[in-house]
Amino acid sequence: MESGIPIQRGKTYHESFSTVSFTTQKKLLEISGWEKKETTKIESELASIQRKMDSKKMEKAENLRRKKAAVHAKAHEKKAKVQTRRAQEILDAEEEAAQLQATGQIPKKSSFSCF
Repeated sequence: MESGIPIQRGKTYHESFSTVSFTTQKKLLEISGWEKKETTKIESELASIQRKMDSKKMEKAENLRRKKAAVHAKAHEKKAKVQTRRAQEILDAEEEAAQLQATGQIPKKSSFSCF
């Protein structure tokens, strides 16, 4: 058969095409599997980081709540001291007024500094 058409030895065109197509599909599946594996690994890392951030955020928030409570307690304590001092000043003034009334004396120093 020498008609000028080369005789193919080995695989036919369709067989070669099928092999190339199969190899390509196999590589594409491998790449897809690799992509999925890497994506899963990255998502796992992200979730781990998010949990750590949430934990730190909760710790910071708790610390700030404690500080706020401490400030509130300190303010309450300071207010109580001021009120106690004011109550003592009123008692002292009342005692002095009662003594002056009992003796009939007029105060030498005015308790009202604006007059």
